[in-house]
Amino acid sequence: MDAIAAIGGDRPLKTEEFARRAHAYTLNPNRNPLKEVLDQETSFEKTPPLLGIFNDVPWHRFRENEAHAWAKAGFSWIVNDAEHSQWEGWYGREQNAAECRLGLLPVQRLHREALSQHGDAFQLGARATMRPYSTTYEDAERYFRTINFPVPGKATPDDRGGYPVRTGDRTMMFTPDLLRNAETETQGWIQFETAEYIIDIELRDRVLDLMAAQGRNKVCGFVGPFDAILREGVIPQIEPATDALFRAAAERGVHMGRVVGSGSMENPKDIEDNMVRAIENGARLICAHPMASDLVYRGAAAVADPFFKAAKRCGF
Repeated sequence: MDAIAAIGGDRPLKTEEFARRAHAYTLNPNRNPLKEVLDQETSFEKTPPLLGIFNDVPWHRFRENEAHAWAKAGFSWIVNDAEHSQWEGWYGREQNAAECRLGLLPVQRLHREALSQHGDAFQLGARATMRPYSTTYEDAERYFRTINFPVPGKATPDDRGGYPVRTGDRTMMFTPDLLRNAETETQGWIQFETAEYIIDIELRDRVLDLMAAQGRNKVCGFVGPFDAILREGVIPQIEPATDALFRAAAERGVHMGRVVGSGSMENPKDIEDNMVRAIENGARLICAHPMASDLVYRGAAAVADPFFKAAKRCGF
């Protein structure tokens, strides 16, 4: 499967693909569209890359027609950011449902101190949550306890709590077994954004082994080197260490991703070359560097460009 086939066979997406996605969501509002793509491939190497973006649009300013444009352009996953945007980035049932109907995976990023909020985000319709800024093995262990239902008789204070979810016909899943059967497609995404997680090979590999043990495609990793550099200063080995991280994760069948581009890398060719580098090293979750709120300006600027070029050619 190539990158275009992974989003339905056409870019921009056609009406029929939007209808298929909405129909699939109506039948099963607990589905995870990105995990479905990952699950289809039996070979890690053949799994196509999928495009995502971080969303800083406040939940009360979110518009479904903008999300429709994201999907039509070929985005597959959206990180709704409640770490730095805090309450404004905490997306609710209606916002998550709109993204899911469009076939976008809503990934709810939460602050590093979050515990029960991860399970609550699943109840609100997010199909994945993201845990930032880990520095210890115990951080990862605790995170996975917060997104997994407890083993009967072996519960810990960090385990995910229960609250009934609905199926496509809005039937409530009231018993523990029904609840577990309904919530099978959620994912946990861990950010690798500290020197401890990116450069410390022994710790990195222990965390990757823990991630792989959660089950096939149940977890993903995401590299954010900005915080590592912010904490440690310029680290020359951060880029080769990131490439090595992707390769180590791929060996374990764990899908990883990263932001490609920044204020210092705006040239489209440079961004493309670095996306190629990430993919060739094993990354499959490729993130554009602008935030979602930037897309309005970037689209408007692209539409306006021909006018200003025409004016300049006419001496104005």
